[in-house]
Amino acid sequence: PCHTIANGLMQKMLNEDENYKIRFVNRQIGSGTRQTLETLLAKNKIDSANINGFEMTEFTHAAVAAYIASNMADVGFGVETAAHRFGLDFVPLVEERYFFAIARKTQESHTMQEMLSIMRSAEFIREINQLGGYDATETGRIHSVRDVFRLVDI
Repeated sequence: PCHTIANGLMQKMLNEDENYKIRFVNRQIGSGTRQTLETLLAKNKIDSANINGFEMTEFTHAAVAAYIASNMADVGFGVETAAHRFGLDFVPLVEERYFFAIARKTQESHTMQEMLSIMRSAEFIREINQLGGYDATETGRIHSVRDVFRLVDI
């Protein structure tokens, strides 16, 4: 999924005076979303101390979206599904891949084979794709750890 949600932010930026300070809501320290944001900030040499509300945190994507929808912040870093659920604008910034990690011996079990069968089913993939912001095309495909790290831009 991609990350960033906003509540009419572009309109606010166009209508407000130049002194308007955008209010941000963050995810909690240690979350993958927070780590992605901090990596992007470092890569672009942006000091988080200059972000109004950087220290304000929520624990879920839905909570970030609800915070913005309640007009307690103007923008946050989250997923498209949560933004749409709360009627917010969404601007994609980054795309992530998620992996369901399993031990090789567990992969062979009957229960895991059933789970993989469900994950690969057309119905499951259709449901995931309907959430918005997700592409389930590769869902259920087995990758080795070596292949995964070859896919990741380090």
